[in-house]
Amino acid sequence: MLAVVFLSPLAALAQQAGTPQYNSVYLPAHGVGDTRAPKHSKWGAWAKGADANYGWTFSARSEEEARALAIEDCEARGSYDCKVAETFFNACAAIAANSTRRRFQITPEGERAARREALEDCGVDCKIVFAGCAYP
Repeated sequence: MLAVVFLSPLAALAQQAGTPQYNSVYLPAHGVGDTRAPKHSKWGAWAKGADANYGWTFSARSEEEARALAIEDCEARGSYDCKVAETFFNACAAIAANSTRRRFQITPEGERAARREALEDCGVDCKIVFAGCAYP
């Protein structure tokens, strides 16, 4: 009985602020780590047809699906012999073009940054052909 009286204050100190044991006990209902559902990747892609028309997607769940959707969109816009030019995930993309050149940019920093970088790389007489984001 005497041991219980003397050891009880030591057990109480184990969870005091400033001690190494503070907040180190996990409660069974909380689990360990983040309890939110994991974010899934979103894929995007663009495809170019033989007549220089484009098709794209920003909402695929896998790279394979993004490739297929970009080709499907390219063909739906009336193009033929469409081939995937680029794929990306969890990022934004933009294409800037003029009559003689095209520039592609992919960035995780947002659509505005993708547009700006594509225009800077292409030149002053270029315009944005397309831009969008594939975010979870």
